[in-house]
Amino acid sequence: MSEPTPAEKPAAPVRPVPIKVGMFGGQGSGKSTTAALLAAALSKEVYGGAPVMVCDTEAGWPFLKRRIFDVEGIELHQRNEVSFKAMCASLREGEKLGCCLWVVDQLSRIWMELLKTFRGTKGFIAIDQWGSIRELWAEYVEAHFLNSPMSCIALGRVGAITEEIEDERDPAKTRLVNLGTKFKAGGSESFGYEPHLLLELSIERKARRRAGVKLEGEGRITHRADCLKDRTWVLNGAVLRWSDKSGYQPRGYLQVWQSLKPHFDEVQAVMRQGTVTPGSSASLVSPNGDSEYYQRRKRRDVLVEELDAGMQLLWGGQGQAERRLRTLAGEALFGVRSKTALAELELEAVESGVKILHAFEKRVKAEGMPTTEAAVLHMLQGEIDAWKQAAAEEAGVPF
Repeated sequence: MSEPTPAEKPAAPVRPVPIKVGMFGGQGSGKSTTAALLAAALSKEVYGGAPVMVCDTEAGWPFLKRRIFDVEGIELHQRNEVSFKAMCASLREGEKLGCCLWVVDQLSRIWMELLKTFRGTKGFIAIDQWGSIRELWAEYVEAHFLNSPMSCIALGRVGAITEEIEDERDPAKTRLVNLGTKFKAGGSESFGYEPHLLLELSIERKARRRAGVKLEGEGRITHRADCLKDRTWVLNGAVLRWSDKSGYQPRGYLQVWQSLKPHFDEVQAVMRQGTVTPGSSASLVSPNGDSEYYQRRKRRDVLVEELDAGMQLLWGGQGQAERRLRTLAGEALFGVRSKTALAELELEAVESGVKILHAFEKRVKAEGMPTTEAAVLHMLQGEIDAWKQAAAEEAGVPF
Protein backbone atom coordinates (compact mmCIF):
# COMPACT_ATOMS: atom_id res chain seq x y z
CA MET A 1 0.00 0.00 0.00
CA SER A 2 1.26 3.46 -0.82
CA GLU A 3 1.96 5.85 1.99
CA PRO A 4 -0.52 8.72 2.42
CA THR A 5 0.45 11.96 0.74
CA PRO A 6 1.37 14.51 3.39
CA ALA A 7 -0.97 17.48 3.50
CA GLU A 8 0.37 20.48 1.74
CA LYS A 9 1.52 23.22 4.06
CA PRO A 10 -0.86 26.18 3.80
CA ALA A 11 0.68 29.27 2.25
CA ALA A 12 1.44 32.12 4.59
CA PRO A 13 -1.02 34.98 4.30
CA VAL A 14 0.19 37.76 2.06
CA ARG A 15 0.54 41.04 3.93
CA PRO A 16 -1.07 43.94 2.04
CA VAL A 17 1.24 46.58 0.61
CA PRO A 18 0.76 49.74 2.70
CA ILE A 19 -0.53 52.87 1.00
CA LYS A 20 0.82 56.36 1.66
CA VAL A 21 -1.76 59.14 1.45
CA GLY A 22 -1.61 62.91 1.89
CA MET A 23 -4.70 65.07 2.40
CA PHE A 24 -4.76 68.85 2.73
CA GLY A 25 -7.37 71.57 2.67
CA GLY A 26 -8.86 74.54 4.44
CA GLN A 27 -10.63 74.65 7.78
CA GLY A 28 -13.73 72.47 7.85
CA SER A 29 -12.95 70.73 4.57
CA GLY A 30 -13.29 67.28 6.16
CA LYS A 31 -9.65 66.18 6.42
CA SER A 32 -9.92 64.43 9.78
CA THR A 33 -13.25 62.73 9.07
CA THR A 34 -12.17 61.54 5.61
CA ALA A 35 -8.93 60.13 7.08
CA ALA A 36 -10.88 58.39 9.86
CA LEU A 37 -13.28 56.83 7.34
CA LEU A 38 -10.40 55.59 5.19
CA ALA A 39 -8.62 54.25 8.28
CA ALA A 40 -11.73 52.39 9.41
CA ALA A 41 -12.21 50.97 5.91
CA LEU A 42 -8.65 49.67 5.70
CA SER A 43 -8.86 48.17 9.17
CA LYS A 44 -12.16 46.33 8.55
CA GLU A 45 -11.93 45.54 4.84
CA VAL A 46 -8.21 44.71 4.55
CA TYR A 47 -6.57 44.12 7.95
CA GLY A 48 -9.25 42.18 9.82
CA GLY A 49 -10.10 44.91 12.31
CA ALA A 50 -6.51 45.72 13.34
CA PRO A 51 -5.95 48.79 15.54
CA VAL A 52 -5.16 52.29 14.27
CA MET A 53 -2.73 54.88 15.69
CA VAL A 54 -3.23 58.63 15.40
CA CYS A 55 -0.91 61.48 16.32
CA ASP A 56 -3.59 64.09 17.01
CA THR A 57 -2.33 67.67 17.40
CA GLU A 58 -5.78 69.26 17.66
CA ALA A 59 -7.64 66.91 20.05
CA GLY A 60 -10.33 66.23 17.48
CA TRP A 61 -10.10 62.46 17.26
CA PRO A 62 -11.97 61.58 20.52
CA PHE A 63 -15.15 62.58 18.63
CA LEU A 64 -14.18 60.38 15.68
CA LYS A 65 -13.33 57.53 18.05
CA ARG A 66 -16.82 57.58 19.51
CA ARG A 67 -18.65 58.14 16.23
CA ILE A 68 -16.71 55.77 13.97
CA PHE A 69 -14.14 53.53 15.63
CA ASP A 70 -16.26 52.47 18.62
CA VAL A 71 -19.16 51.69 16.27
CA GLU A 72 -16.87 49.51 14.11
CA GLY A 73 -15.18 47.87 17.12
CA ILE A 74 -11.73 49.17 16.09
CA GLU A 75 -9.17 50.03 18.77
CA LEU A 76 -7.87 53.58 18.26
CA HIS A 77 -4.62 54.58 19.97
CA GLN A 78 -4.35 58.37 20.36
CA ARG A 79 -1.25 60.44 21.11
CA ASN A 80 -1.77 64.17 21.58
CA GLU A 81 1.67 65.72 22.15
CA VAL A 82 2.44 68.37 19.53
CA SER A 83 6.12 67.82 18.73
CA PHE A 84 8.20 66.33 15.95
CA LYS A 85 9.86 63.96 18.42
CA ALA A 86 6.52 62.70 19.74
CA MET A 87 5.16 62.23 16.22
CA CYS A 88 8.05 59.95 15.22
CA ALA A 89 7.71 58.07 18.51
CA SER A 90 3.99 57.49 17.90
CA LEU A 91 4.73 56.00 14.49
CA ARG A 92 7.25 53.55 15.95
CA GLU A 93 4.83 52.75 18.79
CA GLY A 94 2.08 52.02 16.30
CA GLU A 95 4.28 49.48 14.55
CA LYS A 96 5.04 47.72 17.87
CA LEU A 97 1.33 47.63 18.80
CA GLY A 98 0.46 45.91 15.53
CA CYS A 99 -1.48 48.84 14.11
CA CYS A 100 -2.40 48.59 10.45
CA LEU A 101 -2.46 52.34 9.86
CA TRP A 102 -0.96 55.54 11.30
CA VAL A 103 -2.35 59.07 10.91
CA VAL A 104 -0.76 62.43 11.72
CA ASP A 105 -3.26 65.27 12.09
CA GLN A 106 -1.89 67.83 11.35
CA LEU A 107 1.59 67.63 9.90
CA SER A 108 1.65 71.39 9.29
CA ARG A 109 1.61 72.02 13.08
CA ILE A 110 4.43 69.51 13.59
CA TRP A 111 6.56 71.36 11.02
CA MET A 112 5.96 74.68 12.77
CA GLU A 113 6.90 73.13 16.14
CA LEU A 114 10.15 71.84 14.68
CA LEU A 115 11.05 75.31 13.40
CA LYS A 116 10.12 76.84 16.75
CA THR A 117 12.39 74.37 18.54
CA PHE A 118 15.38 75.31 16.39
CA ARG A 119 14.54 79.00 16.68
CA GLY A 120 14.68 78.76 20.47
CA THR A 121 15.12 81.99 22.40
CA LYS A 122 17.13 83.63 19.63
CA GLY A 123 14.07 84.47 17.59
CA PHE A 124 15.61 83.24 14.35
CA ILE A 125 17.07 80.10 12.78
CA ALA A 126 20.79 80.29 12.09
CA ILE A 127 21.89 79.51 8.54
CA ASP A 128 23.96 76.51 9.60
CA GLN A 129 20.93 74.94 11.34
CA TRP A 130 18.89 74.48 8.17
CA GLY A 131 20.95 71.45 7.20
CA SER A 132 20.02 69.71 10.47
CA ILE A 133 16.35 70.60 10.04
CA ARG A 134 16.31 69.16 6.52
CA GLU A 135 18.09 65.98 7.66
CA LEU A 136 15.55 65.39 10.44
CA TRP A 137 12.66 66.01 8.08
CA ALA A 138 14.11 63.75 5.37
CA GLU A 139 14.58 60.99 7.96
CA TYR A 140 10.91 61.23 8.88
CA VAL A 141 9.81 61.16 5.24
CA GLU A 142 12.06 58.29 4.13
CA ALA A 143 12.62 56.10 7.19
CA HIS A 144 9.20 56.52 8.75
CA PHE A 145 6.39 57.72 6.50
CA LEU A 146 7.37 56.01 3.24
CA ASN A 147 9.05 52.85 4.54
CA SER A 148 6.80 52.00 7.49
CA PRO A 149 5.03 48.62 7.19
CA MET A 150 1.84 50.46 8.20
CA SER A 151 -0.31 52.41 5.81
CA CYS A 152 0.16 56.12 6.57
CA ILE A 153 -2.03 59.19 6.18
CA ALA A 154 -0.66 62.70 6.66
CA LEU A 155 -3.06 65.63 6.99
CA GLY A 156 -2.07 69.24 6.50
CA ARG A 157 -3.21 72.77 5.89
CA VAL A 158 -3.44 74.41 2.51
CA GLY A 159 -0.68 76.80 1.46
CA ALA A 160 -0.35 79.12 -1.52
CA ILE A 161 2.25 78.64 -4.27
CA THR A 162 3.45 82.09 -5.30
CA GLU A 163 6.08 83.45 -7.65
CA GLU A 164 7.43 86.98 -7.98
CA ILE A 165 7.38 87.90 -11.67
CA GLU A 166 7.77 90.97 -13.85
CA ASP A 167 4.61 93.02 -14.24
CA GLU A 168 3.57 92.92 -17.91
CA ARG A 169 2.00 96.38 -17.68
CA ASP A 170 5.14 97.95 -16.20
CA PRO A 171 8.44 96.03 -16.71
CA ALA A 172 10.02 98.13 -13.96
CA LYS A 173 7.69 96.58 -11.37
CA THR A 174 7.12 93.08 -10.06
CA ARG A 175 4.06 91.34 -8.68
CA LEU A 176 3.25 88.17 -6.77
CA VAL A 177 1.26 85.58 -8.72
CA ASN A 178 -0.70 82.79 -7.07
CA LEU A 179 0.17 79.62 -8.99
CA GLY A 180 -2.00 77.22 -7.00
CA THR A 181 -2.13 75.43 -3.66
CA LYS A 182 0.12 73.00 -1.82
CA PHE A 183 0.36 70.79 1.26
CA LYS A 184 1.85 73.25 3.78
CA ALA A 185 4.67 71.38 5.56
CA GLY A 186 8.37 70.83 5.03
CA GLY A 187 9.53 74.34 4.19
CA SER A 188 9.64 75.76 0.68
CA GLU A 189 8.86 72.33 -0.77
CA SER A 190 5.32 71.00 -0.49
CA PHE A 191 4.88 67.72 1.41
CA GLY A 192 2.66 66.70 -1.50
CA TYR A 193 5.75 65.34 -3.28
CA GLU A 194 6.04 62.49 -0.78
CA PRO A 195 2.72 60.53 -0.64
CA HIS A 196 1.68 58.13 -3.40
CA LEU A 197 -1.83 59.61 -3.37
CA LEU A 198 -2.45 63.32 -2.76
CA LEU A 199 -5.95 64.72 -2.22
CA GLU A 200 -7.00 68.35 -1.86
CA LEU A 201 -10.24 68.51 0.13
CA SER A 202 -12.92 71.18 0.02
CA ILE A 203 -16.68 71.46 0.53
CA GLU A 204 -19.48 72.34 -1.85
CA ARG A 205 -22.85 73.63 -0.65
CA LYS A 206 -25.97 73.23 -2.76
CA ALA A 207 -28.46 75.87 -1.66
CA ARG A 208 -31.92 74.79 -0.55
CA ARG A 209 -34.98 76.18 -2.29
CA ARG A 210 -38.35 76.87 -0.79
CA ALA A 211 -41.20 77.87 -3.09
CA GLY A 212 -38.67 78.57 -5.81
CA VAL A 213 -36.61 80.90 -3.60
CA LYS A 214 -32.94 80.09 -2.98
CA LEU A 215 -32.13 80.07 0.75
CA GLU A 216 -28.62 81.41 1.18
CA GLY A 217 -26.54 79.73 3.90
CA GLU A 218 -28.73 76.62 3.93
CA GLY A 219 -28.44 73.44 1.97
CA ARG A 220 -26.75 70.10 1.52
CA ILE A 221 -22.97 69.91 2.05
CA THR A 222 -20.89 67.73 -0.23
CA HIS A 223 -17.25 66.90 0.47
CA ARG A 224 -15.03 67.14 -2.59
CA ALA A 225 -11.61 65.56 -3.11
CA ASP A 226 -9.44 66.61 -6.05
CA CYS A 227 -6.83 63.94 -6.79
CA LEU A 228 -3.79 66.07 -7.53
CA LYS A 229 -1.44 63.10 -7.74
CA ASP A 230 -1.74 59.34 -7.97
CA ARG A 231 1.46 57.47 -8.74
CA THR A 232 -0.60 54.50 -9.93
CA TRP A 233 -2.42 56.81 -12.42
CA VAL A 234 -5.84 55.26 -11.78
CA LEU A 235 -7.21 58.32 -9.93
CA ASN A 236 -4.97 61.03 -11.37
CA GLY A 237 -7.03 64.16 -11.97
CA ALA A 238 -10.24 62.59 -10.68
CA VAL A 239 -12.78 64.59 -8.68
CA LEU A 240 -14.48 62.55 -5.95
CA ARG A 241 -17.53 63.60 -3.93
CA TRP A 242 -19.02 62.25 -0.72
CA SER A 243 -22.29 63.34 0.83
CA ASP A 244 -22.22 64.78 4.34
CA LYS A 245 -24.03 62.71 6.97
CA SER A 246 -25.61 63.67 10.28
CA GLY A 247 -24.85 60.28 11.86
CA TYR A 248 -22.77 57.13 11.39
CA GLN A 249 -23.93 53.55 10.88
CA PRO A 250 -21.75 50.41 10.66
CA ARG A 251 -19.79 50.32 7.40
CA GLY A 252 -20.54 53.98 6.87
CA TYR A 253 -17.05 54.26 5.45
CA LEU A 254 -18.04 52.47 2.22
CA GLN A 255 -18.61 55.60 0.13
CA VAL A 256 -15.07 56.83 0.79
CA TRP A 257 -13.59 53.34 0.51
CA GLN A 258 -15.21 52.54 -2.82
CA SER A 259 -13.94 55.83 -4.26
CA LEU A 260 -10.34 55.27 -3.16
CA LYS A 261 -10.15 51.46 -3.45
CA PRO A 262 -8.94 51.58 -7.11
CA HIS A 263 -5.72 53.21 -5.86
CA PHE A 264 -5.31 50.56 -3.15
CA ASP A 265 -5.90 47.73 -5.64
CA GLU A 266 -3.39 49.14 -8.11
CA VAL A 267 -0.76 49.52 -5.38
CA GLN A 268 -1.23 45.84 -4.53
CA ALA A 269 -0.91 44.80 -8.18
CA VAL A 270 2.07 46.95 -9.10
CA MET A 271 4.18 46.69 -5.98
CA ARG A 272 3.89 42.90 -5.80
CA GLN A 273 5.48 42.43 -9.20
CA GLY A 274 8.96 42.92 -7.81
CA THR A 275 10.99 44.18 -4.90
CA VAL A 276 13.39 47.07 -4.62
CA THR A 277 16.92 45.87 -3.97
CA PRO A 278 18.71 48.05 -1.41
CA GLY A 279 21.77 49.75 -2.82
CA SER A 280 24.37 52.28 -1.86
CA SER A 281 26.29 55.13 -3.42
CA ALA A 282 28.92 54.97 -0.70
CA SER A 283 31.66 54.79 -3.31
CA LEU A 284 30.77 58.35 -4.32
CA VAL A 285 30.93 59.77 -0.80
CA SER A 286 33.67 59.25 1.75
CA PRO A 287 32.59 57.91 5.16
CA ASN A 288 32.88 61.30 6.88
CA GLY A 289 30.95 63.06 4.11
CA ASP A 290 33.79 65.20 2.80
CA SER A 291 33.56 64.23 -0.88
CA GLU A 292 33.72 67.05 -3.39
CA TYR A 293 30.10 66.55 -4.41
CA TYR A 294 28.86 66.61 -0.80
CA GLN A 295 30.90 69.68 0.11
CA ARG A 296 29.79 71.62 -3.00
CA ARG A 297 26.14 70.82 -2.41
CA LYS A 298 26.33 71.67 1.30
CA ARG A 299 28.22 74.91 0.67
CA ARG A 300 25.83 75.96 -2.07
CA ASP A 301 22.77 75.37 0.17
CA VAL A 302 24.32 77.41 2.96
CA LEU A 303 25.28 80.26 0.62
CA VAL A 304 21.79 80.44 -0.90
CA GLU A 305 20.37 80.80 2.62
CA GLU A 306 22.97 83.45 3.45
CA LEU A 307 22.18 85.33 0.25
CA ASP A 308 18.48 85.39 1.08
CA ALA A 309 19.24 86.55 4.63
CA GLY A 310 21.44 89.35 3.26
CA MET A 311 18.69 90.49 0.89
CA GLN A 312 16.19 90.53 3.75
CA LEU A 313 18.60 92.47 5.96
CA LEU A 314 19.14 95.15 3.32
CA TRP A 315 15.65 95.34 1.84
CA GLY A 316 13.37 93.38 4.19
CA GLY A 317 9.62 93.61 4.23
CA GLN A 318 6.79 92.81 1.85
CA GLY A 319 6.18 96.33 0.56
CA GLN A 320 6.28 96.93 -3.17
CA ALA A 321 9.48 98.99 -2.94
CA GLU A 322 11.33 96.34 -0.92
CA ARG A 323 10.25 93.46 -3.16
CA ARG A 324 11.19 95.45 -6.23
CA LEU A 325 14.69 96.24 -4.89
CA ARG A 326 15.30 92.57 -4.02
CA THR A 327 14.26 91.59 -7.53
CA LEU A 328 16.43 94.22 -9.23
CA ALA A 329 19.40 93.40 -6.98
CA GLY A 330 19.09 89.71 -7.90
CA GLU A 331 18.98 90.62 -11.56
CA ALA A 332 22.07 92.83 -11.23
CA LEU A 333 23.99 90.11 -9.35
CA PHE A 334 22.95 87.05 -11.33
CA GLY A 335 20.92 88.09 -14.35
CA VAL A 336 17.79 86.36 -12.97
CA ARG A 337 14.72 87.63 -11.15
CA SER A 338 12.91 84.67 -9.60
CA LYS A 339 13.87 82.49 -6.64
CA THR A 340 13.33 79.45 -8.83
CA ALA A 341 16.03 80.61 -11.25
CA LEU A 342 18.32 81.49 -8.34
CA ALA A 343 18.02 77.93 -7.02
CA GLU A 344 19.48 76.63 -10.30
CA LEU A 345 22.65 78.76 -10.22
CA GLU A 346 26.06 77.12 -9.98
CA LEU A 347 28.02 77.24 -6.73
CA GLU A 348 30.60 79.66 -8.14
CA ALA A 349 27.94 82.18 -9.16
CA VAL A 350 26.30 82.08 -5.72
CA GLU A 351 29.71 82.47 -4.04
CA SER A 352 30.46 85.58 -6.09
CA GLY A 353 27.03 87.05 -5.35
CA VAL A 354 27.41 86.56 -1.59
CA LYS A 355 30.88 88.11 -1.66
CA ILE A 356 29.60 91.16 -3.56
CA LEU A 357 26.63 91.54 -1.23
CA HIS A 358 28.95 91.44 1.81
CA ALA A 359 31.06 94.21 0.26
CA PHE A 360 27.90 96.21 -0.44
CA GLU A 361 26.75 95.79 3.20
CA LYS A 362 30.09 97.13 4.48
CA ARG A 363 29.85 100.14 2.21
CA VAL A 364 26.29 100.84 3.35
CA LYS A 365 27.39 100.71 6.98
CA ALA A 366 30.15 103.19 6.24
CA GLU A 367 28.28 105.57 3.94
CA GLY A 368 24.62 104.88 4.63
CA MET A 369 21.96 103.44 2.35
CA PRO A 370 21.28 105.61 -0.71
CA THR A 371 17.89 107.28 -0.65
CA THR A 372 16.79 106.49 -4.20
CA GLU A 373 16.42 103.24 -6.10
CA ALA A 374 18.74 104.45 -8.87
CA ALA A 375 21.44 105.34 -6.34
CA VAL A 376 21.14 101.95 -4.63
CA LEU A 377 21.57 100.09 -7.93
CA HIS A 378 24.45 102.39 -8.92
CA MET A 379 26.29 101.61 -5.66
CA LEU A 380 25.61 97.88 -6.09
CA GLN A 381 26.87 97.97 -9.68
CA GLY A 382 30.05 99.60 -8.42
CA GLU A 383 30.69 96.64 -6.12
CA ILE A 384 29.91 94.21 -8.95
CA ASP A 385 32.41 95.94 -11.24
CA ALA A 386 35.05 95.98 -8.49
CA TRP A 387 34.57 92.26 -7.90
CA LYS A 388 34.84 91.44 -11.59
CA GLN A 389 38.05 93.45 -11.88
CA ALA A 390 39.58 91.77 -8.82
CA ALA A 391 38.53 88.33 -10.09
CA ALA A 392 40.16 89.01 -13.44
CA GLU A 393 43.40 90.09 -11.78
CA GLU A 394 43.50 87.27 -9.24
CA ALA A 395 41.98 84.39 -11.17
CA GLY A 396 42.07 81.13 -9.30
CA VAL A 397 42.07 82.57 -5.78
CA PRO A 398 39.47 80.56 -3.82
CA PHE A 399 36.66 82.27 -1.92
